[in-house]
Amino acid sequence: MSEKLYDVIIVGGRIAGASLAARLGAAGLKVLILEKDTVPGRTVVSCPLLLSSGMQLLDEIGIDESLYAPDNTRFAGVALEMGEYFRTFVEIPDVYGRHFLYGIDRQVLDEALWKNLERFPNVTQLENFSVRELLVDEDGKANGVTGMYKGGESQTFLAEAVIGADGRHSIVARKAGAVVTEEITQYNTAVYYAYWEGVEAYQAQEKEWIQIHSGCNGFSAVVIPASKGLTGVLAQCRHDYFNAPGGVDAWYRDTIHSFPRIAQRLKNAKQVTALSGMKNVGNLFRQAWGNGWALAGDAYHQKDSYDAQGIYDALLGAKILALQLIDWKEGKKDWVTSMQSYNREVYDALHPMFKSTLDRLKREMFTSPSPKMANGLLRWVLTNKKYRERFGLLATRRISPKNWASPGVMLSAILSGAAADFRKKPDQEKWWTLPALQA
Repeated sequence: MSEKLYDVIIVGGRIAGASLAARLGAAGLKVLILEKDTVPGRTVVSCPLLLSSGMQLLDEIGIDESLYAPDNTRFAGVALEMGEYFRTFVEIPDVYGRHFLYGIDRQVLDEALWKNLERFPNVTQLENFSVRELLVDEDGKANGVTGMYKGGESQTFLAEAVIGADGRHSIVARKAGAVVTEEITQYNTAVYYAYWEGVEAYQAQEKEWIQIHSGCNGFSAVVIPASKGLTGVLAQCRHDYFNAPGGVDAWYRDTIHSFPRIAQRLKNAKQVTALSGMKNVGNLFRQAWGNGWALAGDAYHQKDSYDAQGIYDALLGAKILALQLIDWKEGKKDWVTSMQSYNREVYDALHPMFKSTLDRLKREMFTSPSPKMANGLLRWVLTNKKYRERFGLLATRRISPKNWASPGVMLSAILSGAAADFRKKPDQEKWWTLPALQA
C-alpha cells in the first residue's frame, strides 16, 4: 500500500473533477486526482455550448477565457428554426459583463482545466490510471482506491474521502452501490455529431448565431462552430425514433441532409472527424453521497443536452461540493452534516433545470405540431419578446427555472401574437419569416 494519505481522492479529471480539485487545492487540501486517459487525449462525448454563467465559474478557478476559447466566435445567441414555419432569436443577456456564448472544443477546455491544477503543489495529478476497486475500512467507510496504470502496474491510494467525478458509467458509483434516486425515461433522445470544415456562417440581424433547426417531427439538428476552424454538426431525435439499419454513419448523414437549411450550410463543407454520440441519452439523479464517498458531475446527475447546461451543471455541482468538503476538513461540520448539506444544495440547484429541460423536450421534440398550431400558438409564444428575454435569463441561470414561463407570460405571448397577426397588413415584413433557400 501507498504510505501517503490524501485528504481527498478524485476519480475523473474532466470538468467536474478538475474544477473540484482546483477549489480544494486553493483551500490547501491534499488532493489526488486520477484520470483513466491522457488529457486531452481521448475525445469525450461532448460538443457543447458554453454560456456566460459557466464562464463566470471558470473565472472563479483561475481559467482565463483565452485558454478555452482562443479563436472562437462570440455568438449573440441562438437562432431557433421551427421547420419551415418560422424562426426566432434568443439573445444572451449581459451576465457578469458577457452577453455572448461560445461553441467549445471539449479537448481544449479539458486541457485548460487539467493544466490549471499544475499551480497547486498540494494537488497530485495522475493520468492513464484506471480505478478498479473502492477500498473500505472495517466500519464500511470508503478510504481509498486500487487501480492500474495502462502499462499494467497496480497501485493503491488512501484518503479520508473518495469523490466519483468519473462520468455516466462511474465506477465509484457502481462500487459504492449508489442507487438511482430519480429517472425519467420517456424523453430520452439519441444524438450523434462530427466536426466539419468549411461550414457556412449563420448570420442574421447583423449578428452571428448558433443554429438549432427543429424538424417539428421528433428530429433536429444543431450547428456549433468551435475553435480551429471546426464546426460541430449534431443530429438528434427521439430515442424511440432512432433506427439505423444501415449503420449510425448513414443515419447521421441522412438526418442532417433531411433538413435543407442544414444541408445548405454544408454544401461546400467536409466532415473531418469520426462520428461520436449516444443512442440513449439518460435523464437521472443518483444517490449523492455515502460513508466516505460522494459523486459529482455526470456520475451524480445526467440530463439531455437540449438546453446546453451540462458544463454549467458540472462546474456548479463541483463548487457546491467543494464548499462542503472544505467545511468538513476545517472541522466546521462532520462528514454526515456536510454531505447532507451537499445533497440538499446540489439537488435544489440542479433539479429545477432538469424539470424545465424535460418539459421543453416534451413540447418541442416529443410533440409534432400541426401547421395551424405551429403558425399560431407556437409562433406567438416563441417569437414573443418577453418570452425570449426570459428564456435568455433562464439559459444563463439568472432566473429560477421554476415557473420561468408562467401561465401569465404564456397567455400574454399568445394574446400579443394573435393581436399582432390581426393588425398585420398582407405585405408587411415579418422578421420571423425564414429566408428563401439558395438555389
